[in-house]
Amino acid sequence: MNIREFIHEYFNMSRYIALGTLDGILAVMGITIAAAGIASAGGGTTPNYAIGLTGLSGGIALAMSNAFGSFIGERAEETRTMRELEHKMMLDEGKLEDTVIHNQAKKRVHMSMFTHGFSSFIGSFVPVLPFLVIADRMTAIVTTVVLCFAALILLGVYLGKVSRGSLLRTSVEIMAIGVVISVVSFLIGGSH
Repeated sequence: MNIREFIHEYFNMSRYIALGTLDGILAVMGITIAAAGIASAGGGTTPNYAIGLTGLSGGIALAMSNAFGSFIGERAEETRTMRELEHKMMLDEGKLEDTVIHNQAKKRVHMSMFTHGFSSFIGSFVPVLPFLVIADRMTAIVTTVVLCFAALILLGVYLGKVSRGSLLRTSVEIMAIGVVISVVSFLIGGSH
């Protein structure tokens, strides 16, 4: 598969792009805001880059978890589908191994793994980046929230276009999820 085909396949996995990016943004935003609140409440001199690295480590763990979770889940689904096809074709189990059908199934499994994991990793940079480059804590928090919500709006537009649904409705739904996660994270980390 050449790079053009790979990129085409990547964008055909819109479900995993959306899931991964949403996971990366929201989960790491929650980690980062909570870590900033805890660091501020503790009265210590924790530098913002340490908070950013905390969020980034959460993003890496999330990306790996999503990638391997997709691999295991998709492999199970594809195997079940192959077994059902073999049954319908009155073939012995495993007879479709090393066929075009089997190779296409393996390709889908690997693309879902890569797409879900990579999108989670890329999404995790949105809330982390301000803490890596801005020294003032409050400015980093506000910038993180603004960047995250801007990214969520863009993701809502993307999902609205993919689903051919309402761009506004999809964006508002995703923003509402972001608000809930922000509030919960703030209450956990900054309400001491």
